[in-house]
Amino acid sequence: MSLRENETIMFGTLIGIFLTSTGIVIGADTVLWGSSASNPSRIEKTCMPSQRSVAAFEGWYGEGLSLHQQFQSVCKTLSRSRKPVAVEAQADLLIRKLFDKYREQQRLSTIPAAAMPTPANPHIAFIAVAGFDGTMPLAAVRELRWEKTRKGEWSVTTAPVGKLSFDGCGARFLGDDAVAALLLDRSGHFDRDKQRPEVSRAIEANRQRAEDNCFLSTFSVEDAKVLYKLAVRATIDHGETFQIENGTVGGQLNLLTIPIDGPIQKAVLDPEQYVE
Repeated sequence: MSLRENETIMFGTLIGIFLTSTGIVIGADTVLWGSSASNPSRIEKTCMPSQRSVAAFEGWYGEGLSLHQQFQSVCKTLSRSRKPVAVEAQADLLIRKLFDKYREQQRLSTIPAAAMPTPANPHIAFIAVAGFDGTMPLAAVRELRWEKTRKGEWSVTTAPVGKLSFDGCGARFLGDDAVAALLLDRSGHFDRDKQRPEVSRAIEANRQRAEDNCFLSTFSVEDAKVLYKLAVRATIDHGETFQIENGTVGGQLNLLTIPIDGPIQKAVLDPEQYVE
């Protein structure tokens, strides 16, 4: 398969990252979409690189799921570290190892820069790590992507994603988020859902984050779980209106909670628990 063909096979997903007054919640669906492989039909899009953090993978999983396997492998290595590794450093290591695997898989070192084909989609993958650095909750997001150099040649690079990285409080979505993002904006879309207290508290938390007033946030872990389920259901119901193909998001949902104190908790929801 050529480089250009590879880039057209993107795997749909919806990742939710929620920093709340009572802990951190990371939501991820498990559907494996866009693959020619018949198995698995579900896939783990999260891992636990430490006892106080959760990482999530969004994007292209690689030929034979090689990038996804690299993600899980690096997570296990991090989890065995005897020394604490900061959330930002975890994200940096994960994206760097995906960068190395992608270059190796695509044999980029053997292709002259001038001969590199134009990618169908510059985006390859996001890595998000959410957790506590001391008492501060934060989410660090990194992207693996194609960029054009000053010489007009395409090259693979990694970079922090400032608009998705945040700390203190708030809610963000990654992946096929065209519908989910509308739940958190000031538009007239999904007005009835925005009147729900869980959603309104998330919107308010984002405003408080922008104003550096997270100490006022009442957005909670339970609010975050309701919001993520609502976002997945809305994406399933309305996704095609926003060019999200049917089947891109869904399956079992994994909800991982990092409480202020105590171990990470994981809940698995079947579709009948969030689709009415």
